[in-house]
Amino acid sequence: MKIIIPLLAGMLTMITYSLSAQTKTDCNQVLDQEPYFARHKTAVTDPLFLKDLEILNHCGNFQGLDSVLMKGSVLAAFLLSEVNDGKAATYRTLIDFMAGFRNSQDYYQVVGSLQLYKKLEHKKVNLQEWDQAQPFFVKLGFTQNDIDDFKAFVAVPEHQNLTYIQAYYLYMQELDKATGNAKTEQVSGR
Repeated sequence: MKIIIPLLAGMLTMITYSLSAQTKTDCNQVLDQEPYFARHKTAVTDPLFLKDLEILNHCGNFQGLDSVLMKGSVLAAFLLSEVNDGKAATYRTLIDFMAGFRNSQDYYQVVGSLQLYKKLEHKKVNLQEWDQAQPFFVKLGFTQNDIDDFKAFVAVPEHQNLTYIQAYYLYMQELDKATGNAKTEQVSGR
């Protein structure tokens, strides 16, 4: 019995050390590897994408505002821009890009737009609170005429049960239809 207890304690220590070593990421070993999201369309719950995020958070010291950018499509777009500039598609490339991007005015504009999008994504259209939603559409490039048209669009009672983002997509679809019809009329000589 005297031998079994120290033996069990030793085995437990080795198992605990082995498990903790598996969960810690050695940045030197992974930074020059290609992230999973670089070649695959990812879902938020995809375990391999979550592993990518774990590596980026741990090795890139991503924090606070950075979490708004932690979407597969956003990260893939950033990485693609770097690859198009001749850099390798690795975690290191993305971490270096983010380090430079964090120090730019564009970073705060993108993060601000994404935060506003998230806020409006679930918020129902409310013309009494229009001033809170309007900056988002300005950031999307709406002119004052566009904003006035969109406000008139969301003022229609059937659009009042939509969120701002749902209303925006519906508005854009109707604009596309109207533009398509105008082009068809021009081509047919009407």
